[in-house]
Amino acid sequence: MAEQDFVIIQALRSPAPGEQAPKIQEYRLTLKKDDKTSLLQALEEIYQTQDDTLAFRRYCCGLQFCNSCMMRVNGKNTHACMIMLEPGETYKVGPLSGHKVIRDLIVEM
Repeated sequence: MAEQDFVIIQALRSPAPGEQAPKIQEYRLTLKKDDKTSLLQALEEIYQTQDDTLAFRRYCCGLQFCNSCMMRVNGKNTHACMIMLEPGETYKVGPLSGHKVIRDLIVEM
């Protein structure tokens, strides 16, 4: 049996109706230590298994070409499709800086 570990993803969420400020929501995912999982794949797993209200651009070319998966990860603007998760790490994700937020991790491009 393969060893497993956890990864924590802290996502900046848009304010719910009646709320004023965005909030951080934390998700915990189990990863196999030898598995190569991108942040974008992890967000999809969160959407499918934990929280179908999490908004992010689900399409991605996987080549850093389309820029649809751009977001802020641990303080840097980057492609979520190219961030490979490491077991035991925490990833702070938010919308791409410098753009108007539509909802959660989706911005006007």
